[in-house]
Amino acid sequence: MSPSSSSSSSSVSSSSSRYQAEAGQFLSSFSELSRGLVLDYSVESLQRLDQFIAENFEPVTESVLHGILPHQVGCYLGEVVIRNLGGWWDQNGAPQIIGILDDMPPFHPIEKSVQRFERGQKHALAWAYHTLAKHVHEQQDEDAHEKSFKPHQNKGLLGWLKGMLFN
Repeated sequence: MSPSSSSSSSSVSSSSSRYQAEAGQFLSSFSELSRGLVLDYSVESLQRLDQFIAENFEPVTESVLHGILPHQVGCYLGEVVIRNLGGWWDQNGAPQIIGILDDMPPFHPIEKSVQRFERGQKHALAWAYHTLAKHVHEQQDEDAHEKSFKPHQNKGLLGWLKGMLFN
């Protein structure tokens, strides 16, 4: 299993572009608020965003927690996941990312963002991303190992060794 290449599929509906658009709106408004903090959809930008949240929104107020900021930050987190690990926004409009791996459950970036605001640095955006990326990479490594260890043409270990040496 590998990250799906379907993220560029034409079957992606307008609901998925809704979250993409919200991430873009967040970047536009955030650039004014952040005084020069660069958010570029990189993994490193999640660390910078976590630091900005810690410095400016902890402890969190009810108005921030129930406002649009956690939602928009979640959309941004989702776009970082899609651009770096694969997948796409759910075509049915649910705020979740599907298709990162064929059998992987959906990832819920907006929920992760709300948790970040509610519970602070111990639920950092970068941590959520790295936990997901670790799972994806472990699964890819496991799948690659299974494929490379299959006996060559069902001829047992000797056939596998011949296949590895002579192919």
